[in-house]
Order: sequence, then C-alpha cells, then structure tokens
Amino acid sequence: MIRQATDADLKAILTIQRHAFGEEDEAELVRKILDDASAQPTLSLLAFDDDGLPIGHILFSKAHVDGASAFLLAPLAVIPEYHYKGTGQRLMKEGLKLLKENGTDLVFVLGPPDYYPRAGFKNNAKKLGFAPPNPIPRQYDDAWMVINLTGTEATGQVRVCDTISAQEYWSA
Repeated sequence: MIRQATDADLKAILTIQRHAFGEEDEAELVRKILDDASAQPTLSLLAFDDDGLPIGHILFSKAHVDGASAFLLAPLAVIPEYHYKGTGQRLMKEGLKLLKENGTDLVFVLGPPDYYPRAGFKNNAKKLGFAPPNPIPRQYDDAWMVINLTGTEATGQVRVCDTISAQEYWSA
C-alpha cells in the first residue's frame, strides 16, 4: 500500500531514510526540506509492506522552471530488505501520477542514470534544455534527469528549494 504521508509519519520517514542510506544525512535532508517554505508544496509518500510496516518513502519538493510547473524528486528511500521488489518504482509511479493530476509539467531528479529511466525519466536533462540548479561534474550529466508529464515545451534554468540548492548536493 502507498499513501500520502502526514506529520504523524515523520518518525517512520526518518527511520526509513536512515536504514536505506546507512547514515543520518538523508534523514536530516528530508527534515529540512519538509520545514523549508521554499519547498512547498511537497508530495511525501510512504509505502507499506503486507503487515502494514513502513518500508519506503519518496519526497517531491517544489522546483521552478519559467513557463512550467515543476518538482524535484529527492530523496527516494527503501529499506534494504525490500530492495529489488519494485517498491521504489511503485512509489515513483504513484507520485508521478498524483503530480500529473495536479497539473505538474516537469519532474527532475539527480540519481543513478540506469534506475530512474525505468519510470520514464530522460537522461541528461541539461542536453534537453534544463540547466541544473548548480553545475554538476560532466561525468554525471546522464544522472541529471527529467520527465515531462504534460508535453510542455518549456526549458530553462531549474531552481530548487533553498535547502537543496547548495552546491554540495550537486557535486560528486
């Protein structure tokens, strides 16, 4: 089951992030994004196993591209015991469906270039006309991706929320 997260789910969300990444950094990033007014509105979804235990989380935060409605996917986390079972793909599919229903044109992600295209993301968004919020090392060009949910012809500089706009999030 997948559902939208509530404020009461914060502890479960942070636990998933810690387990998925094996450190505190992503959990703290999620906390900061959720508290960042420039990230609003956000879309936060939780996935549950058959016993009702939370096993995955995805967060989309408001982004900006002139002439389009946009969001940034960051981060996506699944507890390691549930890897390779489609949880991350189901979270993305549901999130993208909800964003499209709400009129979102574009969704961006910086991540593994062989994983996100399975959900429809196109590699090298810069080559497609979308400059990342900060320069990224050339060897990671394919990791900067976009999915166009509505067929918009908008292109341009992508701006993200204050929390994740720091250069440290855009370099290797």
